[in-house]
Amino acid sequence: MLVDKGTGEVVERYSSADELDGHTYVRCGNRRASVCPTCSHEYKGDAWHLLVCGLAGGKGVPASVADRPCTFATLTAPSFGPVHGLRRKGPCRARRDKPVCPHGRALWCGKRHRENDSQLGHPLCWECYDYTGHVLWQWHAPELWRRFTIALQRRLAAVTGLSVKAFRQRCRIAYSKVVEFQARGLIHVHVPIRIDGPLGPDGKPSDLDLSTRDLEDAVRRTTESVRLDVGPLRNGTAYRLTWGRQLDCRSITDTAGRDSERGGRVVHPEQVAAYLAKYLTKATEDFGLPARVTSAVHARSVGASPHAVRIIEAANRVAGEGEAYARLRDNFATLGYRGHPITKSRSYSVTFSQIRRARRAFRRDPGLEPDADIREVLDDAADLPDGFELVSSWVYVGRGYLDLDQAASAVMSAAISRTRQPGRHTSAASRQPANPGHPTGRQGRSAAESEGHEVPLTS
Repeated sequence: MLVDKGTGEVVERYSSADELDGHTYVRCGNRRASVCPTCSHEYKGDAWHLLVCGLAGGKGVPASVADRPCTFATLTAPSFGPVHGLRRKGPCRARRDKPVCPHGRALWCGKRHRENDSQLGHPLCWECYDYTGHVLWQWHAPELWRRFTIALQRRLAAVTGLSVKAFRQRCRIAYSKVVEFQARGLIHVHVPIRIDGPLGPDGKPSDLDLSTRDLEDAVRRTTESVRLDVGPLRNGTAYRLTWGRQLDCRSITDTAGRDSERGGRVVHPEQVAAYLAKYLTKATEDFGLPARVTSAVHARSVGASPHAVRIIEAANRVAGEGEAYARLRDNFATLGYRGHPITKSRSYSVTFSQIRRARRAFRRDPGLEPDADIREVLDDAADLPDGFELVSSWVYVGRGYLDLDQAASAVMSAAISRTRQPGRHTSAASRQPANPGHPTGRQGRSAAESEGHEVPLTS
């Protein structure tokens, strides 16, 4: 309710009791499509805008960022043993001599796997596969990334002949990092990286003579040089963790076609944003894992793949190595990865909070320009008139729809909304397509507030 602080008068009032079933439903906000399709669809649209604004401008980010050196890099994990893979040409692992491992298992595979083949990503020999190294690399991947960002800045400073301090005064590196799980249970790191001037996207470009080719060369050399030595485990084994040998860099330019062929060396900003936003709606459900996993036995009981179960077993063993790995048990559901699916540098583009705040403002005032500078949209509290205060009290009642009629109506509404074609607009600044964001209908199948779907509250 809205209260006049001077007189105590209640000017406006809202109560859940006025709703049809006496409850107020709010979004769960879950990004996973397997948990909540509608919230996931909205998250995907928000992520698309966040990513594309840093590559082509829009939402207040100048369109001139599209003219700055920018590359789309993919960093991979190293190999911990041969696995079944999807090949464009030829069989999985063709070998004339048909070698066999010490455990008597074939180290070759003449099969042509399909995309939905359950063998993809599984080791040819699970006893030869280094599951401990796999878990350690996955756990330390955020630290490897941190070292990569530091080393990349130092590498570019060396290329220009400047100290790191002098380099920062004339140049800034902006990026957005998205994590994708491979079939073998390890992550890929996809990173659009851009070179700005010292004031970021709003300022002038850097006056340093750095091209996209210089940036890509620095990324390659940095990836090769980053190391992380992990102290010996109780069995005396020590590990040196690195990035994988496979590295892909593609130049980002708005002169490329939006439907560039796979394998091309240049890509369009919108193509990159769409590619990355798609992966943000996924997690480890392809391995048969739910949002929470307590043990390998639990994972096996819910139908997780044998490879995923062995990764969790290895993670449980490593978790017993000491305090440094104790939190591994909290990350069984993500196969030991403890990072966020998307992170970005502060100056890359807009934020999720700004995008969501602008959506709320647009719903209150549909006249808001779609390409307005959303960084200047004020908080909801800032819209209150002087001398007034918003007082509220909410109580969590349960998850999902508490009335079957409401649930059925919501499912029908959501289905109708998803079949509608959204209107499109064109931005003069960035020529962006319309927000691929989310239909307004509600999702009827429900889970806990932290897991997805709408959650009823009462006030």
